[in-house]
Amino acid sequence: MSLYKFDEVLNDLMDYFILGDPDYLLQYKTENNLPDDLLTEFTTEETGDQVVEQGVMVPMIGIENHPYTIYFNLSVETPELLKPGNELQHQRDGYCLKVANGRIYLYTIPYLRNFTRPTVEALKKFKNATIELPNGWYTVSVLAGLTKQLTEIETVSGQIKEFESMEPTFEFVLKPSAEKPDYTADFNYQFKVEV
Repeated sequence: MSLYKFDEVLNDLMDYFILGDPDYLLQYKTENNLPDDLLTEFTTEETGDQVVEQGVMVPMIGIENHPYTIYFNLSVETPELLKPGNELQHQRDGYCLKVANGRIYLYTIPYLRNFTRPTVEALKKFKNATIELPNGWYTVSVLAGLTKQLTEIETVSGQIKEFESMEPTFEFVLKPSAEKPDYTADFNYQFKVEV
């Protein structure tokens, strides 16, 4: 499969999403003698910039509190947010990501407050948007906006009715790379989706 979809993904009331391999981030933390409180470390020291430029994680800021539809797109087809009827609001290229443990997750910033093995295991058990990926380097494009989604509602009489609505959406277009791609993105870019 080359397109994966997740519904009702929340940002834990923080204006961040993080995409990456959390086991690799834990390995990076250990190898670089970083403290368990990565949130303070990354927001007060240059290590935050380094970890992003080195492809350990892709942070997105300015995330509004909505339930999001999330797509992981590994195909060569037109991204969902660029298809007719959907509304693209943001498209940012230039991110790189290293997968070292065969899986990536979209997770939230509170996990960084005490980034230990038990925290990573809890993160992996929680209902996150996650997919398996072969280990290696990837270029990442981040698209955000609104996509048409069908929602089913049960009426008082027990009938199921479908209706179409425009839902806040993030789409991650991932392409394998033989070597580390150049990091050219702006990690201060605000991904605010207007509903």
